[in-house]
Amino acid sequence: MSHHHTTAEHLRDALVHAFEALSALPDDAALARLAGRVDAVLRDRERLDATASTLRRAVIRSRAHARVADATLDAAIAAFAADVLALGDAQSELYKRFFPEPHDEVIALGLESELPLVTLVLAHLGAQELPASLARHADALRAGLRLGNAALANRSDALADLGRHGAREESWSESAASALSSTRRSLEALARTRGLSSAWVAAFTS
Repeated sequence: MSHHHTTAEHLRDALVHAFEALSALPDDAALARLAGRVDAVLRDRERLDATASTLRRAVIRSRAHARVADATLDAAIAAFAADVLALGDAQSELYKRFFPEPHDEVIALGLESELPLVTLVLAHLGAQELPASLARHADALRAGLRLGNAALANRSDALADLGRHGAREESWSESAASALSSTRRSLEALARTRGLSSAWVAAFTS
């Protein structure tokens, strides 16, 4: 757990304590007013937590889709390459036209490397008359390409959204710390007015 995260948790717990303590005497108008201010900051935190959960889910979804796209393209490229090799070996002009680099090496490099290769393969498949054994692979390759491009774009967006959200959480931590300090100062002023001790103030601030 990161330092930032533990600080945010600590601040939230301190605010919850303050809110519950201030709410324990509902007939005290001054305390009720302070409770309302603390509650507003806590509600902001709840909204941030809900959004963070949604954003983390989006990141995991996009990574899962990228993994599936990778596996789908691995299978589609391997099946296509096998049919190309059935027409000639890896030194043949036909193989080299589709695979400037050996196909198994591209597969090993992963999704980002496979997408440009599949785009090239599909361009060649669409540009000339080829044996049916090769042409029939176009749909599977196209489906994998679509899934892969979408997954990478979504992953990029989801990670950027999560990063921006992290900045909003930092901002909340600053607001929370200010709210706690402000609440303590208000309670100290109230204690002086009412002739109460610092122990009374401490009861509201964990």
